[in-house]
Amino acid sequence: MIRHIVTLKLNENASLEAIKTKILNLKNHLPIKHIEVGFDIRFDKTASDLAIIADFENIKDLETYANDEIHQKIIKEDIKPFLISRCAVDYEV
Repeated sequence: MIRHIVTLKLNENASLEAIKTKILNLKNHLPIKHIEVGFDIRFDKTASDLAIIADFENIKDLETYANDEIHQKIIKEDIKPFLISRCAVDYEV
């Protein structure tokens, strides 16, 4: 299994709730075993605003997710215009 973790720091104009809803809805048409989206609790002022954790059966399923047209639209319209920084890691579980 592959775990995909992304953290995003976004400007104040980003709609975190909309991003969360759209990302979670991807599980309805993609081969995602598990997905969660969480907001930072504001304990550390340097922390990211949002974390996405998704599990996939294999690399092929991760590639399907990464290249999905709806996923790419979310990135283009809901994330990139507000993006300050992004970090990601993918590893075998």
